[in-house]
Amino acid sequence: MSAESPNPDLALLAEVADAVRLQEGEMGVRAILQAFRQLAPAPTRAISRRTGLPLPIVAAVGNELRSRGLLGEERPSRLTPRGHALTTELGVELNLNPDCYRCGGLEIAIPAVLNEAVERMKRIMAAAPGVNVALDQSLCTAETKIRRVLALIRAGVLPGGSVLLVGDDDLVSIAIGVVSDVLDVPLASNVTVVDLSADILEYIADTADTLGIDVDLVQHDLRDPLPEDLRGRFDAGMTDPPYTAEGAKLFLSRVVEGLKPGAARNVLFSFGAKGTEEMLDVQREVLDLGLVTHGMIRNFNEYEGSGILGGTGFLQHLLTTATTASLVEGSYEGPLYTREKRSRQREYECVSCSERFPVGVGAQWNSVADLRAAGCPKCGGGPFRPLQLVAE
Repeated sequence: MSAESPNPDLALLAEVADAVRLQEGEMGVRAILQAFRQLAPAPTRAISRRTGLPLPIVAAVGNELRSRGLLGEERPSRLTPRGHALTTELGVELNLNPDCYRCGGLEIAIPAVLNEAVERMKRIMAAAPGVNVALDQSLCTAETKIRRVLALIRAGVLPGGSVLLVGDDDLVSIAIGVVSDVLDVPLASNVTVVDLSADILEYIADTADTLGIDVDLVQHDLRDPLPEDLRGRFDAGMTDPPYTAEGAKLFLSRVVEGLKPGAARNVLFSFGAKGTEEMLDVQREVLDLGLVTHGMIRNFNEYEGSGILGGTGFLQHLLTTATTASLVEGSYEGPLYTREKRSRQREYECVSCSERFPVGVGAQWNSVADLRAAGCPKCGGGPFRPLQLVAE
């Protein structure tokens, strides 16, 4: 196409990015279009995983593309002929997947010998306490639990090392014991869980007792410094904190407090997909703690029913340095969870009747979970599709 008559569809990328206030701009829309070209027909969750963009953002972009005739109305979604033409114009029609065929780009494949461990964890999870979405909890899959144990093995922490789990609603402590039993190899010299939830700690205690697993459990509010008898004791720490920069700072600080002094102590840090500006804040906290990145695997953690994350989150392997120190030596009293920081409302559309409703702080429904529980005020139905943020 000549410079005198540019493809008007190319301007749609900027329009869509502006409509949903996409931090990644036109390149973010381009990435979503490319994912639809490569994966279609594909659900929004698959597009979120491929692009690394949060699920509500992908859904909002998809709705904008659909309203402009680039995506069809059917589910799962696929590009229209006009959408195909645009991806060809953009040069993103190449369908090439360079991910490892065995591990799917996760770097750690579960060997067949641990298939039994996965099945046992699925049975254990079935009776576990439910998640509290207000605390940013999302249960990772049984496969993810086993991969986290394998990550500790690959890092050289296991067998033989001591592990501090700062929060363990994901039951990694139990997974370590199950893998140890299946392999018939003692893995950890000590596993300690620090968690606020009495329900989670009680379930871990009961399960560990039934399976003959040795786990030390400490009920503690992580807003307060780590108990003195846990400080400086562990070879490695693992945490999957609330998905805010403040949550990362606080939970990683408590991990650091528990590690033995010295450089090259291992920290395995899980976190969900966020926008670039939010991730910059998170990584600044990592650096301010004196931690360095030894490795990072996108989509390593798979979660069940995690709407915001698109079902996935990254695993970052961090190492301590000579300057590593906690950033929260005293008690923390500021905002911690996503709901405490959310200041913008987002529109949601009822799939049944197309009525739209604002959701968020100051709206009738504080969260989409509240809206789902109430049902659509107009037709009594649902489900609800996320749209753009409400202008401030």
